[in-house]
Amino acid sequence: KLEGTLDEPAFVRDLKLLVDHDLSLDLVGGREILAFADRLAKTLPALRIVIDHLAGVRVDGRAPPAEWLEDMRALRPRPNVYFKVSGLVEGTGRSDGTAPRDVEFYRPVLDAMREMSGPERLINASNWPVSERCASLATVEGIVGDYFRSQGRRTEEQVFALSAKAAYRWV
Repeated sequence: KLEGTLDEPAFVRDLKLLVDHDLSLDLVGGREILAFADRLAKTLPALRIVIDHLAGVRVDGRAPPAEWLEDMRALRPRPNVYFKVSGLVEGTGRSDGTAPRDVEFYRPVLDAMREMSGPERLINASNWPVSERCASLATVEGIVGDYFRSQGRRTEEQVFALSAKAAYRWV
């Protein structure tokens, strides 16, 4: 269980090494990682944490599940937590390559993420080649590109470059 690991001093000491070396930590999983990320962000506020694949949210063209929204909103006050905008087509559950291309299908999830974290904490990522099971890379990049381009140049630059630079400290 993830939660108990933060009660182990050796585990926390090891994570502090990431902070000491100015590195970040990516977390992959479903909703279960969000409470862990919240506690970790409080325990080590200097550690940059990246939630991959929007914590496995279901994507069905409707508003995201209330439980997922609640867990994601709990991370709002944690400025050291970032979110990769990836796993959207995988979230449709369509592993036969037929995930929709229409941005409107993904808009409820994308709007929720933009509202909860702002573009300063959103990072474009494709999850390729895993995403190929659900849709082509062109479709994946087209969905996210179309959505954030419609938000203006500043938002597009933030999501496609500046947030990743802040989270990973690349030069």
